[in-house]
Amino acid sequence: MAPEKNFFARHREFLLSWKTLSTAANGLLLLVAFLVSMTGSADIGQWIYLAAALVTGVPIVLRALKAVITERDITVDLMVAVAMVAAVSVGEYVAAALVVFMLSVGETLEDYTVSRADNALKELASLVPATVTLRRAGIEVVVPLAEVKVGDSVLVHPAERIGVDGVVASGQGCVNQAAVTGESVAVEKQKDDTVFAGTLNETGALVVRATGIGGDTTVGQIVKLVGEAQATQAPVQRLANRYATYLVPLTFLIAAVVGVVTQDVLRSVTVLVVVCPCALVLATPTAVVAAIGNSARRGILVKSGRSIEQVGKVDVVAFDKTGTLTRGQPVLKGIDALGSMKADEILKLAAGAERFSEHAIGRAIMNAASEKSITPPEPVDFVVLPGFGVKAIIDGRPVIVGNSRLLREQSIVIGDADAAKISAREDSGGTAVLLVVAGSLEAVLTLADAARPEAKETIAELKRLGVANILMVTGDSPHTTKMIATELGIGNYHAEVLPEEKLKIIRDLQAQGNKVAFVGDGINDAPAIAAADMGIAMGLSGTDTAMETAEVCLMRDDISRVPYIIGLSRKSLKVIRLNVIFSMSVNVLAVFLGGFGIIGPVFGALMHETSALPVLANSARLVNYRDKKNPVAWADRHRRRTGS
Repeated sequence: MAPEKNFFARHREFLLSWKTLSTAANGLLLLVAFLVSMTGSADIGQWIYLAAALVTGVPIVLRALKAVITERDITVDLMVAVAMVAAVSVGEYVAAALVVFMLSVGETLEDYTVSRADNALKELASLVPATVTLRRAGIEVVVPLAEVKVGDSVLVHPAERIGVDGVVASGQGCVNQAAVTGESVAVEKQKDDTVFAGTLNETGALVVRATGIGGDTTVGQIVKLVGEAQATQAPVQRLANRYATYLVPLTFLIAAVVGVVTQDVLRSVTVLVVVCPCALVLATPTAVVAAIGNSARRGILVKSGRSIEQVGKVDVVAFDKTGTLTRGQPVLKGIDALGSMKADEILKLAAGAERFSEHAIGRAIMNAASEKSITPPEPVDFVVLPGFGVKAIIDGRPVIVGNSRLLREQSIVIGDADAAKISAREDSGGTAVLLVVAGSLEAVLTLADAARPEAKETIAELKRLGVANILMVTGDSPHTTKMIATELGIGNYHAEVLPEEKLKIIRDLQAQGNKVAFVGDGINDAPAIAAADMGIAMGLSGTDTAMETAEVCLMRDDISRVPYIIGLSRKSLKVIRLNVIFSMSVNVLAVFLGGFGIIGPVFGALMHETSALPVLANSARLVNYRDKKNPVAWADRHRRRTGS
């Protein structure tokens, strides 16, 4: 796999773009102008402010004119262009520079989000190894992946990623394929089983007959689906653009009428000066910045202002299961003694047999023993049986820990009553692990992926917020999916779903007019995250691909932040609307006063400046926003008390 690139190498095109460089230059000139003005050279400072406005403002003016002339589209760019030109015309260079700077910073952040999404596709493709080992005429040859053909026999060693989609021709192994299917437990593979490129062969050796290579593999299709989902994402009309569509033509009309009726050009100029007061331009970005700061303090990374505006509009929240609603690792859920042994003795023997195992099931049994302060004995003659389990000598007794197939291989008979108990545990969504001591079946240990402690309360909170539809979409088995869904109170769920099927479910929901948020953590979630109206990724347990594709990342792996960010977004939208109403009221008043000659351009510019203060104060309230009914507040208090 290629070495990891540094930040500059990954985002070179974005960092060297004209928009990024001009925004940086604008910010630097603003800082220099402020410092120069503070030293007493106000005149020089004013010229530097003008330079700051022109560096970023001229491209905005040209872009606004192009949109109007070629696309017949009126956006916030035109509002900013008019405000800048009007402010410059009356010598208000500070206002002109700040207006264009605020707009440019928001657009630069959104360009950065696009750059991150492009890198996600590259990192996703890098999961597949560059070379593979082919078996030809009994000889092992390492070749570039590009030279592999359908039908070739690919040898996969332990701890290697599989380079092709294919079918196991020989060998046995344990493959972690959570990246593709979302299954929480590594899957035992043997002859004629299907494997996927990019998955990890944890134990055992496999010879795989290639059936799919490169873009024809499941991972290749995921890359294609993510790219298509991003390319076909419906454009979102920002709140400010909607107001601009009506406000700008109306103000130009008023300015023209005032000029014709009064024959006073100065009055028309005054109207144009106040057409886009700072308050209206700052109405959205100040609220968005405050909300992003609030969310960052709560461990939520929001990548753009668009995300804050859109997440509050969702009425459907779809969750992946493994690693999102659940911890993503199996835990011991119960022990059924089939003989005379006590539970602690069963766990001690099972942990002793699994002491040197690297399998997820072995680690789960060891963790359960540790939680009960049980010290597992040292195993003798420890043997891993890939695809079956382990066996060892514990305290002089032969012990086997494994699945039903292992017992059949060892000619150990499972009685009808015991078989029924094993089936019941598996039907309930668990993984049944059997303990055999000295040839006698002594216990069934049931393991399953455990729901996150905050998951049930999170689902209830989403329902309280009025989210119309909550569903779970996972590649895991129907039994496990049903168990978790029932436990959490989710009535709508889809099991054994592949990445392209997840994408179809999201598309179908959107086609019904829903605004969909998808919450996931894995590579297999990336197409759905990209296609959703709002993609949300788990930050700590999630893959880089999910995080890069998503617009919101939960950096603490605490899904109670999902309803919190929705509530914060809805509050932000209310603040933005209040800001807009206030600024438009000031605008109407200023146009009225200017049109009747009560105020001139200079006083109009003063209103232009001071009207921003109430907007800033209103937006600042979002910094301290807290929904006391939301479980995230409880989680934060708990962390402060415990220090966890």
